[in-house]
Amino acid sequence: MNLYGPREETPIRPFRLLITTLSAALIGPAVLVAASPPASAASKPSIAALALANVKKMACSVNSQNGKAFESSCTGNGGQPEFWCADFARWVWSEAGVADTSRLNALAGSFYLYGLDYNTLSSVPAVGDAAVFDYNGSGNAAHVAIVTEVSLYGTIETVSGDWGGHGNTEAQFSSTSSVVQNTPAYLGTLGATPGIMGMTISAFVAPVGVPVTPVLGESWLTGGHTLTAGQKLTSPNGLYSLVMQSDGNLVEETGSRPLWSAGTTGHIGDKAVVQTDGNLVVESSSGAAIWSSGTGGHSGAITLAVRDDASMVITGTSGTLWNRRPQIEIQFAGQTLLSGQRLVSSNGMYILNMQSDGNLVEYTAGRPLWATGTQGGAGNRAVMQTDGNLVVYSSTGVVRWSSGSGGHSGNINLMLLANAGLVVNGPSGPLWTNHI
Repeated sequence: MNLYGPREETPIRPFRLLITTLSAALIGPAVLVAASPPASAASKPSIAALALANVKKMACSVNSQNGKAFESSCTGNGGQPEFWCADFARWVWSEAGVADTSRLNALAGSFYLYGLDYNTLSSVPAVGDAAVFDYNGSGNAAHVAIVTEVSLYGTIETVSGDWGGHGNTEAQFSSTSSVVQNTPAYLGTLGATPGIMGMTISAFVAPVGVPVTPVLGESWLTGGHTLTAGQKLTSPNGLYSLVMQSDGNLVEETGSRPLWSAGTTGHIGDKAVVQTDGNLVVESSSGAAIWSSGTGGHSGAITLAVRDDASMVITGTSGTLWNRRPQIEIQFAGQTLLSGQRLVSSNGMYILNMQSDGNLVEYTAGRPLWATGTQGGAGNRAVMQTDGNLVVYSSTGVVRWSSGSGGHSGNINLMLLANAGLVVNGPSGPLWTNHI
């Protein structure tokens, strides 16, 4: 029997997960169509604190706010306890001050629909989010839990209502289950199926009006460690790897596509060394330095990280010593450009920049060629939606601009071409272009 109640059929197809022995876990945001979100007085820590304060309580217990039960957990099944994981999550959000929980109900899938309505679906977890498991695309899901901890290693902890019950009926299971802290920490990546949960993570959903600060996952090596031929350091979301190739080249890649390299091809037996003085060095088989980051001369704790946004960073006790954000000319369906992020054409001549002032602008040699005209909205983000629509959203989820190319399915991506064209591609060809 499942620990959380009956399992919904046909979970969504999971996102690709690639984890090496040197990596951890997380993935980049995926957001969809937005409604106008209400204001909220809640804060993230209060959501987590409320969830944790009710660990071990049951469907009909007096809760930490001195009320009975959690929403309709005690009586929703014809006067008896109902499956109540969503009741608990909704109660936590409501008691924490989230302005509008009226769209939520006793179904775990209502949290996914809430995220669709308010554009708060994310693939990057934050404390206070609702984690939805085994969503089947029809408004139903197997479980929902509250995220109470997120680490840089890509792991999360959650608190679940209606966990660990037993019996053959809804009332029997729900009357014997309780609020449980799901520990030890587990992989918080879309498409992952952590053993402790026994279900696949479908989405993270943020409560509207509450500032969300996702933790950007990073995988890292400390000073003194080495990558030899064939070894790699992979970002927690599995998208980006720093690989010490067998041909001697140190390369960052996504899939089989290179994003950056040290240019050391042809030196068989090379290795990449994170030196304790802060220098990243590619050494030949004889120990000669062929390439370096030029960041030596430091002391203290040193780390080399590959992050979920594709950046490679060397940090020391004094801060960032080296930061490389490789050129990326393609954005896949479900991915987001946040403030300060950009696409770069393969020839390096054109840049699509999500500016800090909220405007999405294409440049060449510092000269603007095209823009969405959405300046004045700090915190805007550009989302390549899975339906083929490129949308600039405000920080509160309001649509500021769109390409008007929605309504499609299949393989979708946004490409910045070497001829300056910005193109949304679908399975049958271009769906939209900026006509430069």
